[in-house]
Amino acid sequence: MKRTPFALATAFIAFACMALLAGCEKDRTWKIGASAPEISVLDLSDRTVKLSEFKGKPVVVRFWATGCSACVAGMPKLDSFSKVYRDKGLTVLAVNMGNSKPLVKAFAKGLKLSYPVLLDPALIAVKKYGVRAVPTTFFIDRKGIARKVVVGEVSQEDFKKTVEELL
Repeated sequence: MKRTPFALATAFIAFACMALLAGCEKDRTWKIGASAPEISVLDLSDRTVKLSEFKGKPVVVRFWATGCSACVAGMPKLDSFSKVYRDKGLTVLAVNMGNSKPLVKAFAKGLKLSYPVLLDPALIAVKKYGVRAVPTTFFIDRKGIARKVVVGEVSQEDFKKTVEELL
């Protein structure tokens, strides 16, 4: 019985060391000022859409989920922002995080969104971008360089200022 506390302490220390070592993996997320990671996702018609298709244009990539109230409230605002800058060359892409295609399709149709709504069911793009909260919006310049990230809703003033710097 005297060995039980020792065995528990040893097991706890071993577990703690394994957890620490697992966290020592080099951070593979990209940084602002670096090339935005390539993503390949599906649109609501099952067509593959790649970020590289938009090289030469400024791009706003919004990660969102249908269960996020801020995302739901922000999608129509993002749509109005995108309409203002579309003719100036801006592309807005809304990447859904893991919701089912029928749910996302109904959601997008109900809001009458004019920008592409994309699906990331396996969360591959989410992992590449290191998204930890929704909504998260990335602003990417014409050369494919990530210039800004906003976690949470983007104000109209911030969107306008950032997009005009990209144009």
